[in-house]
Order: sequence, then structure tokens, then C-alpha cells
Amino acid sequence: MMTRSAFRKELGRMNDRVSEMGQETMLQIEKTIQAFNSMSVPLCNEILKWDDHIDQMEQDIEQSCLDIVLKEAPVASDWRRVASYMRMISDIERIADNCCDIAEYIKRLSMMDEVVIPEYFDEMFREMREMVADTFAAFRDGDLDKASRVIDSDEIVDGLFERIREEIEQKIRETPDMVSQYLSYFMISKYIERMADHSTSIASWITYIVKGDLKMYFTDRYKKDLAQDAKDSSEDSGENK
Repeated sequence: MMTRSAFRKELGRMNDRVSEMGQETMLQIEKTIQAFNSMSVPLCNEILKWDDHIDQMEQDIEQSCLDIVLKEAPVASDWRRVASYMRMISDIERIADNCCDIAEYIKRLSMMDEVVIPEYFDEMFREMREMVADTFAAFRDGDLDKASRVIDSDEIVDGLFERIREEIEQKIRETPDMVSQYLSYFMISKYIERMADHSTSIASWITYIVKGDLKMYFTDRYKKDLAQDAKDSSEDSGENK
């Protein structure tokens, strides 16, 4: 087994590798936004090609986490950190995957007749990008306030998604011959929403690392609605007693 000092250094290296994976994923997000604004197929191909690199980073970090658990028998606080790393890198990898999903739809759109881009896309991309950047900054600095703001910001992205969805429904009714284009834009908006959801999940794990307080938030808006309906129903039952 490692000495305590060597073990702490290994945790520090692992922390740096998670941060590096986050920064690589931020680069993917930047390229995705650029590709969307320019409908650039070459840039989309770069995004798709680089995904293997992100996948390998996840596998390497995961293997290091397993090696520590199996060989070093970490104490509770260290185990909490290692377990959080394993969950976080899964969310980071999914964000990178969503960049690839968006890139595929951009490539489809580049081959179709142009349509008016639904409103709020720029704002939705900007809010999601800020959430992800703040998540990685909160992880680097152990900043719980910033992690909390990320969680709160998920509602903003959900609201923008609903606005885009409503506009796309209207556009499809008005121009049914353009349904393929608008469905592609709908899927892009859905993947942006999912990226924000994964960011919220990572922020929850940051709180767990720092405080040992694990509270996973309903990032899927349908689950949020179900949870709120259940709460309202419970309150109504209490009032009727």
C-alpha cells in the first residue's frame, strides 16, 4: 500500500485529470457552438473525431479510481471523493457525446434547404456553456456557492427549451414541407438541455465531495413535474383531512 503522503498525491493527480477532461470537453462545446453558427461540416467532423480522446480519458480515470479502491482501501472521506470522480466523469463524457449528437444534426441541416433558425438558440447555448464552465470552475476551487448557482440555472435552460419547442411546433404547422429541418433543430435543443442537466449532476457531486451532503436534483423537467405534482397532491390531501 502507498504511504498516506503518496496516496494524497495520487488523489491530487486524479483531481487534475478530471479537471483536464473537463477542459477538453469545454473545447468541444466551443467547437459545437461555432459549428452551429457556421453550419461547418469540417468542424463537425473534428468534434466527432475528438470524441474517442474524451472516451479514453474517461476509461483511464475510471481505471485509476478502481485501482485506488481495490489496492488502498481509502477512508470514508477519500472514498467519497473517488466515488464522486467516477460519477462525474460519466457526466462529462455524456456532455462530450451530446456535442457529437449536435454535430451529426448540424451535418444533416447543412444538406437541407435553409429555414429561419428558431429564436432563443443563441441564449440557450450561452446559458448552457456558462453552466458547464461554472461547474468545472466550482470543481477546481471547491466553490459550493458557484455549484449551487449552476443547479439553479438549470431552470433557465429548461424554460428556453420550452420556448424553442413551442416555436418549432408553430413552424411545422406553418411550413410542413420543412418538418425535417425543424425536427433537427428540436433535437439540437434537446441535447443542449441534456448538457445542462449533466452539468447540474456534476455540481451535485461537487457538493458531496466538499460537504458529504448528497442531494441529486431532478434535472429532467418531466421528473420535476411529477415530483411537483406529487408534492401538490400530498399538500391537498393534508388540507382535506
